[in-house]
Amino acid sequence: MTTEDLVNVLVPRKHLSQVYGLIAQLEGASAAPTATMDESPTTSDSTDEWTPARLRTMVEDSGPAMRDILRGLALRPGEWLTTQDLATALKNKPKADWNTIAGTLGAFGRRVKSRYGLETWPFQVKRDHERHCWIYSMSREMATKVLALLNGK
Repeated sequence: MTTEDLVNVLVPRKHLSQVYGLIAQLEGASAAPTATMDESPTTSDSTDEWTPARLRTMVEDSGPAMRDILRGLALRPGEWLTTQDLATALKNKPKADWNTIAGTLGAFGRRVKSRYGLETWPFQVKRDHERHCWIYSMSREMATKVLALLNGK
């Protein structure tokens, strides 16, 4: 993206974090499940797409921040976690916030699409309209597989 592709937009401060989150989702749109503000992204942890070989490659290709996010999701299977919950899982970034998570997931989404040829993530994503944020959850089955890979088993 060049500077010619960018424009300045004035946003009320109270909506800034939501706008950043939406931009992160849109930037990952070609690689990540997308949604409008009123519908949930289509995501899956289908073992049909996320084969053991793809999962192994995903973990191997992931940097420390994405591995921490995967571990954070896998350690709390079935729970819906906010970006702030995920930010606290980042070991080497004590000042991480939702923006750190959005950037990491945006890069992950592009990798999922371009390297693995998939449209889904190995965890679920949906919009929490009450808290005005995106939330994430990994199934117990996927969590078991991901933790085994993260732990080198």
